[in-house]
Amino acid sequence: MVGAFTIRRCDASDAPALASLAARLFTQAYGPTHPEPELSRYLARSFSVDGARDAISAADVSMFLVEDSAGASMAYAYLKPSSEPPDGVVGVHPFEVVRFYVDAACQGRGVGAALMEACVRDAKERGADVIWLQVWTQAPWAVGFYEHVGFSVVGSAPFYFGDRVDHDHIMSRAL
Repeated sequence: MVGAFTIRRCDASDAPALASLAARLFTQAYGPTHPEPELSRYLARSFSVDGARDAISAADVSMFLVEDSAGASMAYAYLKPSSEPPDGVVGVHPFEVVRFYVDAACQGRGVGAALMEACVRDAKERGADVIWLQVWTQAPWAVGFYEHVGFSVVGSAPFYFGDRVDHDHIMSRAL
């Protein structure tokens, strides 16, 4: 228990709840700037129950779920080894934070910092020497959070959203 929430590793039975949470939090964060009809298409492609179950069940993946004291989901993270990291990520055993979302109503309560610490701990235990992620350049609140927990911008990459191409920062943190 950390404050009024717990962080636990997901199992396959969490797939429906995780898919729903992931779609809700992506929409919360990017729905206003990434409109329909592509938003619904992206959500269907990226956050299906089967996709969540497959990711959770993969041997090299760690999925973490944060729940409040009543058991309601409030955040999640998806972490995996990265065999071909992007330019700028320097390390022998890099791990990628594929997804990292905290419900807006829960931000500023230490949830994100505790969840990232769980990711860092897990990556270190599995031999990682660097952890990296991709974040939209137009999301200053997210970039600021990642800088606060020790990440720095080391490069850039495109993010494809239908016909739209956004620009993301590649951020990394040495472990």
